[in-house]
Amino acid sequence: MPPKKTETPRLIDKYGTWDEVYRKTPPSELPWNAGQPDPELVRLIESQAIPVGRAIDIGTGPGHDAIFLAKKGFRVLALDIAPSAVELAKINAKKAGVEVAIDYRVESVLKLSSPGRTATFVNDRVCFEVLDKEDREDYARKISEVLIPGGHLFLRTFSEKEPPGPGPHRFTREEIESVFSKDFDFIDFRDGVLAGPRQAKIYVVLLRRK
Repeated sequence: MPPKKTETPRLIDKYGTWDEVYRKTPPSELPWNAGQPDPELVRLIESQAIPVGRAIDIGTGPGHDAIFLAKKGFRVLALDIAPSAVELAKINAKKAGVEVAIDYRVESVLKLSSPGRTATFVNDRVCFEVLDKEDREDYARKISEVLIPGGHLFLRTFSEKEPPGPGPHRFTREEIESVFSKDFDFIDFRDGVLAGPRQAKIYVVLLRRK
């Protein structure tokens, strides 16, 4: 049975549901699309707390975060499982004049062909939250495999303070810590609000690879 129209599609749907959403929904109406780089990411990078290097943008969607990172000098690998999302991101990158600095792949982070431990920064804006529970530890392991020691993961994900309802899982702090504490140190962990139409309550989490 297909998900209700108001539900956020699951990663398990692969190219079906997610790609259909991007094909049928105007970018301005996508609930996770801020129409610009995520303000939390902008603040982090402009604070110079993260050295410029090789970045992976997970669930790149319209590509605004990847474009911002490329403009700041990062070499970016941008992933999304929806081909239509990748095409939209490429169009936006071309308009911004940074398409040559971004390598796009239609690929799940769980199936990422490992580029080796070369990434210095991984950006995840509301991708982790849509994974099935049994895939969360595999996700953390995959991120630890591609990050250099001391590299950073920047996570924005729904928190339990967001009211119950359809859509992504609402995480408690304890759940997040249980998934990532083996391979990561927690540098920052605080409440936030997701930029975009939905304005969901989120956790903003900066982690460093041990």
